[in-house]
Amino acid sequence: MFDAPSLMFAAAGLAVFAAALLPRLLMRAPVSMPMVFLGTGLAVFSVADTLPDPDPVAHGEITLHLSEICVIVSLMGAGLALDRPIGFKRWATTWRLLGIVMPLCLVGLTLLGWSVLGLSLAAALLVAAALAPTDPVLASEVQVADPSEAQEDLDGEDEVRFGLTSEAGLNDGLAFPFVYLAIALSVVGTAPAAWLPHFTAVDVAWRIAVGCLAGYLVGRLLGRVFFRSPIDSIRMASHSEGFVALAATFLTYGITEMIEGYGFIAVFVCALTIRAGERTHGYHGVLH
Repeated sequence: MFDAPSLMFAAAGLAVFAAALLPRLLMRAPVSMPMVFLGTGLAVFSVADTLPDPDPVAHGEITLHLSEICVIVSLMGAGLALDRPIGFKRWATTWRLLGIVMPLCLVGLTLLGWSVLGLSLAAALLVAAALAPTDPVLASEVQVADPSEAQEDLDGEDEVRFGLTSEAGLNDGLAFPFVYLAIALSVVGTAPAAWLPHFTAVDVAWRIAVGCLAGYLVGRLLGRVFFRSPIDSIRMASHSEGFVALAATFLTYGITEMIEGYGFIAVFVCALTIRAGERTHGYHGVLH
């Protein structure tokens, strides 16, 4: 009756409208937007025979890149929404979550998978690296609100929401070294001499540093273009061009991945750097 591409386009349009309306409709409801989308998808695909097979294993390449897009767009939004300037004391909650809680989760989940589920050490570590980080997409229901333009709001950000948002922005990228470590353990074995030098020098030091530096440099450049360009026609903040947030997201991620850095970290750092360019400017709300 209807061909699959037409149905997919119509479904995509409805999904975009729903994404705009549901946060307001569900503000006081005991369900979240991801729950609604998952339930709707399950219902639709269970009764419609003409739709493409949604099996993520059968369509691994598409699933991979769609997942990447969802995560990096969420990371850009999370970084732009954070009102608080980055700092050791200001972000103390974040550093504790990343430096204490996340490693404990990694160790606990690895031991659980190894001792209870009977997985190999490499497989248990891989599962732990996937489960330990907070998902920035699903965690959006408990993240901070939209960017604020008032100085008093910058100083009064809710600590719990701030901690969850800032930690979710960094933990996916910081879990990647342990994904690479799990792969290395499965290939070269558990002897430290076989994996430790490459793990510490490349997977931890190089890729994290490149992600932070690339995100900062791209964010600085775009911040100058958005807010301080001497040419009015390319000063985006003067024209409220919000779609360039997607351009910033994809540009940062692509450049960082090309030079073997962690793109997830770079996108979040880029968003923080753009926000720092003009912290109370209303354009951040447009980008967000």
